[in-house]
Amino acid sequence: MFTVLLLTTLLAAADPQAPEVQAPQREELAEAGNYKEALDGFRRRAAANANDLDARLWIAWLHEKMGRADLAEPVYRSVVLEAPGHVDAALHFAALLAKQKHHDEAVRVLERAKSADPMNPELLTALGNAHLRVDKKSELGRAYLEMAAALSPKSVNSAKHERRANPKSPSAPAGGGGS
Repeated sequence: MFTVLLLTTLLAAADPQAPEVQAPQREELAEAGNYKEALDGFRRRAAANANDLDARLWIAWLHEKMGRADLAEPVYRSVVLEAPGHVDAALHFAALLAKQKHHDEAVRVLERAKSADPMNPELLTALGNAHLRVDKKSELGRAYLEMAAALSPKSVNSAKHERRANPKSPSAPAGGGGS
């Protein structure tokens, strides 16, 4: 019920006068910084299929890029509630939660997603950093970072950088180009 109400509210904001934007164009618009046009396209896509988690993930990401974390958070939350193993959604939502200093919740979101892809270096790095934000001496956090480094040497540098910096804005959601 929560998801239906949330989607009804968010999707109703799509500009009915805006021309229909095709799948590849939505992503290109988003990546080029044309957030409003891309948002309208993804809203239409989600309105046509409320179960389209990738469209909803793009909607959340676009809201976040437009400085509307208050609109992004419930959309991210709806996706991870419906698909706790959706790694991309978990990573984006956890990054937003970290920005808001909700580190315990970020850990819970990432731990649930880990069951879907337990050897994902990006997820393990995010988990390690999240645990270390909760407790700077977390052995589990360090273990996740070491595991990520073993799986992907590139993650060693990103983990070191992440521990020194605030979380960055997530990159654009992966995939999601289909109609």
